Amino acid sequence: MILYLCLAFQIKEEFKRITTVYLKRTFLSKLDSHTTKLVEIFRKKGGIAGTKIKPMLDSLSEDVSHETVRDDSSQHIMKIVVIHPSMAQENRDSSDVSVIIEGREVLEGCRSVANACLLLMGVIYALNLSYPLKLKYTFEVFQKLFLELDILKMSSKVQALHKKLLA
Repeated sequence: MILYLCLAFQIKEEFKRITTVYLKRTFLSKLDSHTTKLVEIFRKKGGIAGTKIKPMLDSLSEDVSHETVRDDSSQHIMKIVVIHPSMAQENRDSSDVSVIIEGREVLEGCRSVANACLLLMGVIYALNLSYPLKLKYTFEVFQKLFLELDILKMSSKVQALHKKLLA
């Protein structure tokens, strides 16, 4: 836990040095202000996008084994993994949230998905990593809407989402 706290502090400080933006405060405040509207927008989605999003929203409460998650993580460039304690692990009171990059767990004990997302953005900036192509719009939303970085250069998809959030 001490290692995680030290590493998280270093990531946030490096992000602030690079961007002059407070990573945690900015990301979480924007996430809080947009969450309700985002869920509403996602639930209303129809067509192909809606059929892809619905299983993801439904899977948020699904139980999966620890081994299945770890095996699946090796197939992704970047991933946030959440493992909820099973009945056999009753002594654990919270979920295990980790950040995976190129099949390796780089941050564990993140405590929440939001915290893992903001730390992943910090790692991306600190190590100057490229966004994975399949997740480029997700990370663009994190960057432009939640961190307010380079906001004048939004893709048309992120601009459309931004307009819906402001409506």
